[in-house]
Amino acid sequence: MVNNLAGGVIPPQPPIEAQTDAHVLKTRLEWGEPAFTILDVRDRPTYNQGHIMGAMPMPADELVERAVPSLDKSRDIYVYGANEEESAQAAQQLRSNGFEHVSQLKGGLAAWKAIGGPTEGIVESTTPPGADDYNVVDRLKTHQELQQKGGISATEAVKQGVSNLKEGIKEGASNLKENIKEGASNLKENVQEGSSNLKENVQEGASNLKENVQEGASNLKENVQEGASNLKEGISESKTPRDTE
Repeated sequence: MVNNLAGGVIPPQPPIEAQTDAHVLKTRLEWGEPAFTILDVRDRPTYNQGHIMGAMPMPADELVERAVPSLDKSRDIYVYGANEEESAQAAQQLRSNGFEHVSQLKGGLAAWKAIGGPTEGIVESTTPPGADDYNVVDRLKTHQELQQKGGISATEAVKQGVSNLKEGIKEGASNLKENIKEGASNLKENVQEGSSNLKENVQEGASNLKENVQEGASNLKENVQEGASNLKEGISESKTPRDTE
């Protein structure tokens, strides 16, 4: 974002085209944008007679020599000359020397004056302004008023947003409280149900264990008795005399 002369904030411009219509450049001036340079590559006497307001004089035969040390190569540069050919050649010279954003102003000074663009110079100072001539003070004043109106709307929007946020927080806190209560109640029921099931399972397990122990003891007793009987029979059989041949 770029701060303009009226103290407002305007969106950045897209990259400039290789050729620019005078209306586009005039619009940038009307917004009060500072981040560009206008170069007049005509000879100095012609420049002094009249030129676009704020344009820097850099005659074509001195253009590269003067532009390279004095201008940022990433800056937006609009260039115009005595005719389209001179303008195009000057723009190409700048691009060839590393300037990244260079645009030829189509129609030059004549096109600029045709749309009421601001000018200055010996001849221009003696020419009375037309009804549609550029008035930077009025433009900036209007822009500032629009920014102030926008600021009021933004303030109201912020207040409304804060109010909505406050209500949302209250409602969310209330819902959270209810959810916590419901969750605690469900947890209590689940614990109670789990305890009841655990008690039943323990009782059932104890009963099964008792039955298994009793059954095991009975089986053990039977096995012991059977073993003792077999042992007794074996001993008795071993004492009986064998038949002799």
